[in-house]
Amino acid sequence: MGPTDRRLIALHVSPFSERAKWVLDHHRLAYVTIHHAPFLGERRLRKLVVAARGKRATVPVLLAGNEMLTESWDIALYADREGSSSPLIPSGRERQIQEWNRTADETMEAGRLLLVPKLLASAPALDETLPPNLPRWFRPMLRPVTRYGTQWFGRKYGFRPEDAPAYRAKVRTTLEKLRAALPKSSPYLLGEFSYADILMATMLQGVSPVDNRYISLGPATRNAWTHQDLASEFADLIAWRDQLYERHRK
Repeated sequence: MGPTDRRLIALHVSPFSERAKWVLDHHRLAYVTIHHAPFLGERRLRKLVVAARGKRATVPVLLAGNEMLTESWDIALYADREGSSSPLIPSGRERQIQEWNRTADETMEAGRLLLVPKLLASAPALDETLPPNLPRWFRPMLRPVTRYGTQWFGRKYGFRPEDAPAYRAKVRTTLEKLRAALPKSSPYLLGEFSYADILMATMLQGVSPVDNRYISLGPATRNAWTHQDLASEFADLIAWRDQLYERHRK
């Protein structure tokens, strides 16, 4: 299957999309990336995914021949099936990795909701959500549009300001769980590199974003994604994530 036979609809800044890219790249599976624009691209995404009533249409989405995979877990299984590198979901470890997948999903949902008010409070971050080819002087004129789009994004995922402490508590609980689970004798959660490591590494994007070599962010966007207090308290996990990227994401 050639690269044009695999199309990955992804959001550049999304940890969920980064998961999908990582598993495909790990297995050296060529693909074309179709960049999704939140709010503006929603109608196209819904038309493609044909989401059931009441169900959100979200990225990543992998179109591979006649297959359409709309869950990161399914994309990881597909990559293991079609790829040539070491499996990321080894036989006999599915249940453990599924538990990390559930934890990562819930935590990244909480992190995404914590991001909304930080974006709304930062005019430069709103400007950075626009396409990079737009002139800088023109961006402030579009802030009513970017603000509305960000508010829409929050509504789509059920943001409630009064629940912000619960979102933070969820992130902290997961960081404590990850710290306790990392073995002393190995840099990998299961003793060998697996999808569990990818899940937790990408989850940390919502605490302190990875270096721009891997996911390029504008300075205001990077600041909005960063929770400095958590990043400082769990600096060991950020260092673990950075080393994992150095080893496995070149």
